[in-house]
Amino acid sequence: MQSEHSSTGPTAPSKHELAYRRIRQRIIDGRYQPGHRLVLSTLARELDVSPVPVREAIRRLEAEGLVSFERNVGARVATLGTDDWVQLVEMLALLDGYAFADAAPRMTAERIATARDLNAQLRVEQANERTMALHREFHRTIFGCCGNRHVIEALEWIWDRIDASRVLASLYPPLRLQAAVEEHDELLDRLERGEDDAGTLEACAREHNLNTIRAIRSARAQPEARGQ
Repeated sequence: MQSEHSSTGPTAPSKHELAYRRIRQRIIDGRYQPGHRLVLSTLARELDVSPVPVREAIRRLEAEGLVSFERNVGARVATLGTDDWVQLVEMLALLDGYAFADAAPRMTAERIATARDLNAQLRVEQANERTMALHREFHRTIFGCCGNRHVIEALEWIWDRIDASRVLASLYPPLRLQAAVEEHDELLDRLERGEDDAGTLEACAREHNLNTIRAIRSARAQPEARGQ
């Protein structure tokens, strides 16, 4: 009989790994908002570890772009300027378009039904952070069938940056949500019919994502126009 500590059993995560996972999750789910100071001593006390694994975790999160360092301030949850989030959504559009087309032959009736259920939940939601979580899960249901794991990993990284920044949760116009739900229906209809070539599917998914940028820019321009 093998003991719990046998070399063949599962290896427990290190203190550094646990600190990394917990801090990262708090950034992604918004408990640590953009600009939030990440004080080593405070985090170490909260996580019941020494400052060393916390420091290692923060360095790892900095490499991922979720944390930034400022002179005389220290580590903070990274913030995104207008150019940054626009470029992220542009990357999302390009990769999601490719993943959508590549995933089409692998989409099952069950996957499409799951995506339709998520879209039905989005239809009755207001634009908020839960909306973004549902929106991400809708897209993950589809791009998760992409045959290129590197594309999937890149999409998850982009969504992590978007979630951590809280940008779309705060800027997503309610009118855009309704339009996005309709576009989701159209994308799923295209998958079910199976009549479109890969180029058409990719272009439709790409435009769906780019419409978010257009909607936010339009919503921002309206108050400015009224103020003239």
